Amino acid sequence: MKIYPKQTKSDRQSSDFYFGNYGEIPVGVSFATINENGVNGDRLHYHKKGFEFYITTQGSGIIEINDKEIELTNEQMIMVEPGEKHKIKSAKETPFSFFVFCTTKEKEDKIILE
Repeated sequence: MKIYPKQTKSDRQSSDFYFGNYGEIPVGVSFATINENGVNGDRLHYHKKGFEFYITTQGSGIIEINDKEIELTNEQMIMVEPGEKHKIKSAKETPFSFFVFCTTKEKEDKIILE
């Protein structure tokens, strides 16, 4: 068994991971919390071949997938397929916390649209 500690931005090497806070694991993993002082989500993007899984752990928020808004509440999971344009749009109930798992770590897989 190996435990992966959360890393800070200064601890990371760009060649070690695609995105996320846990370094060298073989999938992209990120954890985020949106607090009441801001509803900043991510930028609109899609993945060429990677699937993404958003798993909520606290609060509720809005994810936009192909121009459709979907509310995510506590302890839900949604899968975003390759080619689907998506972003976390806002928090409805804060703090809104979630994990994101991506099935690929190739930097070229993520295409940012905005």
